[in-house]
Amino acid sequence: MDMRFSTSYNYQQGMVPNTQLNGLNFNVYNNLRFNNRISLESNLNYNRQFTDNIPDVQYGPNSLIYNVILWAGADWDVDDMKNYWQPGKEGVQQIYAEYQRYNNPWFMAQEWLRGHYKTDIYGQTALNWNIAKGLDFKLRTAITTYDLFRNEKFPYSATVYGREEARGDYREDKRTMFENNTDAYLNFDRNITDNISLKALAGGNLRSFNYESSYTTTNYLNVPGLYSFSNTANPLYASNFRSKMLVQSGYYSLDLGIRNFLYLSHTGRVDRLSTLPKNSNTFYYPSVGASVLISELADLGPVSYLKLRGSYANVKEALTTRYIGATPADPYPLGYGSYYSSTYDGPSYSNASAYSSPLVYNGQPGSYFTNTIANAGLQPSSRTNYETGLEARFFGSRIGLDVTYFQYIDGPQIFALPISEASGYTSQLINAVKTKKAGWEVGLTGSPIRNADGLNWDVMVNWSTYKETLEELPEGTDVINGFFRLGDRLDKYYDSAPVRDQQGNIVHDASGRAIRNPVAQFLGYSNPDWVWAVNNKFSWKNLSFNFQFDGRVGGVITNYVQRQTFRGGRHLATTEGEMGEARYADWVNQKNGLFTDPQVNGNYIGDGVRLVSGTIKYDQYGTITNWDELEFADNTTKTFLQDYISRLYATSEANLMSKTFSKLREVTITYQMPKKWFQNSNFIRQANVSLVGRNLLYFAEKKDIDLDQYITNNYSGLQSPTAKRYGVNINITF
Repeated sequence: MDMRFSTSYNYQQGMVPNTQLNGLNFNVYNNLRFNNRISLESNLNYNRQFTDNIPDVQYGPNSLIYNVILWAGADWDVDDMKNYWQPGKEGVQQIYAEYQRYNNPWFMAQEWLRGHYKTDIYGQTALNWNIAKGLDFKLRTAITTYDLFRNEKFPYSATVYGREEARGDYREDKRTMFENNTDAYLNFDRNITDNISLKALAGGNLRSFNYESSYTTTNYLNVPGLYSFSNTANPLYASNFRSKMLVQSGYYSLDLGIRNFLYLSHTGRVDRLSTLPKNSNTFYYPSVGASVLISELADLGPVSYLKLRGSYANVKEALTTRYIGATPADPYPLGYGSYYSSTYDGPSYSNASAYSSPLVYNGQPGSYFTNTIANAGLQPSSRTNYETGLEARFFGSRIGLDVTYFQYIDGPQIFALPISEASGYTSQLINAVKTKKAGWEVGLTGSPIRNADGLNWDVMVNWSTYKETLEELPEGTDVINGFFRLGDRLDKYYDSAPVRDQQGNIVHDASGRAIRNPVAQFLGYSNPDWVWAVNNKFSWKNLSFNFQFDGRVGGVITNYVQRQTFRGGRHLATTEGEMGEARYADWVNQKNGLFTDPQVNGNYIGDGVRLVSGTIKYDQYGTITNWDELEFADNTTKTFLQDYISRLYATSEANLMSKTFSKLREVTITYQMPKKWFQNSNFIRQANVSLVGRNLLYFAEKKDIDLDQYITNNYSGLQSPTAKRYGVNINITF
């Protein structure tokens, strides 16, 4: 019998006062051998995350970033606000410089509490039977489960959008998921001849999935500070959700090796999925692969290793979703703050003809039928992957090269086709739309310096690029999602922009403010042109030095922090140059009571032209169609600076920035203690100590956002500052 266990505890204090995260993990493994052929092994892992308070940074009065960085006065001293209760009104009314829609940061940190408590348990038990040499049978059952509880204590006098009475609230979000996977399979692994090896596997899987969630909140509190549902001033608001899913599968795989140079593989799987209609809920998907070791067939001189490979794979799935919110009927119940998505991988019910009954007015429920026409013949969505590549080593593996070309075809997908609302619906689910994602991945390794008793230098370089395009549209459709046509890249970014003349100048109206295009415009591509990483490791005797730079090149994103700090008058640029001069002059005029007519008392003139005659006409894509009817002149109309930038910087184009960035991701200095120190020890085998630093340098066009947080996004949000991290690691092997 073999038994092992491990446990760990982590505590992390947050940058925001009164925030922290605790983590507890326990793992146990057991292997019981009945004889030389039969054994029973099991593994169980328990993980607990818990905290009484986590910060909220998403846009709104609920966010510390919103209250401090975007809209607070630059002359307000946060430390003066530590005593956050008004005298005589403790527990009822906070102190702040303004009470309409903002909150004291210290009050938020100490009184507005958001708890998070999550327990994850996963494990498996497997019976192994060695039937004969090279033939094994395994029966395995595994569980994955979590229990999540989140609550919010919303104090009296706190305000957010939609809760302006500021009478407090209490909320609970509960989610439970249980999944069981049971497999039984035969595995064959033998050399058929001296030159042919065969691995074969055949088996079946049963996956059962159960999920429950509930969300409950008060509707204001009667008694301040008493966070209980029985303390609600008005009827409670509550919603709940349950889902089940069953997947029955059969699968097989074959791997054939010939003379240590040719390897062939093939797999197949059949799934019966309960989320699909009965007449289309069973489907098959295969894969094939091949690789050839050219270096085993001939002497290639400096090429010590060369392998060519290629593969094809198809996978299918239907009507499931990876993440889930509080409840599907009300995934964002607060209407403000952070949206917490937990892992789900369960049924979406998007092809179900069902009613929903949300509270629609004054706490009264309404009933709504689905807006989507269900499809009784719906097929699963499909992805087909093609890959080809080579691996090569040169000069005794001093240099290594790994090159891959990949192409992923997604489709036909499950697509909600828009239809006329006169039908009583807005869309119909069909199998349509194909997209293609194609690109390259290149890895290069090298050892420029090798010295067994001295300095060594190893380097690794990774580079990749891809583009995703629209390859097939629904029959009779030329455009989907408003803008995308056949052949278009799917990362084309359309958003708000000011109108420009034929020379590219911003067009202003008679008031001197920028005119906004009524239709979203193409602003660029959101994905990078390429991604790179370089890792260097230097070692000398027992000392090693490792550092990694990485980053992305290309792509654009709207800088939301810039957008809101301009609109709130908090951006540094509003105090510099022409903006700074105009801002000061506007302030002087306001102080002297001269702040009534922007064209008389204003002090800022926006760059560009002014529309002096004609009315702009647009087509459905926002293109101006009547240039010959329009007359422009240089813009000379004065306006107030804050009025001007609030209009212009409310557009995404004005806040567009490059997504190109690079980071010194990690630096590690390690000292490996000499083995002779432990040669007389029966307890410690080896040990090392490391100094570690992460996120030490950051290079980007603008540094008010961390682009690492928005790899797949074209619009940033608010975020806590990214921290530089320094630490010491001590590793001891017993």
